[in-house]
Amino acid sequence: MRKSTRRSLKPAAWQIPETMWIELTPDTLLTRLTTEEHDALAFVSTNLADVLADIAAEIAAEWRGGIARHVALSKRRLALPDELLIHILADYRYRAFTRLPGMSALLDANRVEEWRRANTVRDNIGKVQIEPPDAADLPDVPAASYPLPSISVPMHYLD
Repeated sequence: MRKSTRRSLKPAAWQIPETMWIELTPDTLLTRLTTEEHDALAFVSTNLADVLADIAAEIAAEWRGGIARHVALSKRRLALPDELLIHILADYRYRAFTRLPGMSALLDANRVEEWRRANTVRDNIGKVQIEPPDAADLPDVPAASYPLPSISVPMHYLD
């Protein structure tokens, strides 16, 4: 048999990257808004970064709580899997627009429907395939310093 000498046509840069867990920060939201939404946010609040950071921490905690039941979490407190980013940002946008005064006018039917879909995904997170973070991003879990308990059942109970 001949050995195949075929090489991949894809350069290394085209290879699919490792799973990314992205930090949910105010900039994560602000870089994904329309110009109209961005301008309205800048106008409505002087302490916008603080308000958005609080909302980001709340959203990250809620989404990570659901994700933790199915896959290991990143050691970064605000990191979330990029597979869910579109839904997480819809939740983030909705909460920011409903909490800040004068922003609810930007919530058109499409934005509300995005938020509803995001809630459906969050509530059914076990049905979504999520890749765990890279090994370097996993939390360090110390080994148990004591033996784990063992359960033994006497043989006469098994008869």
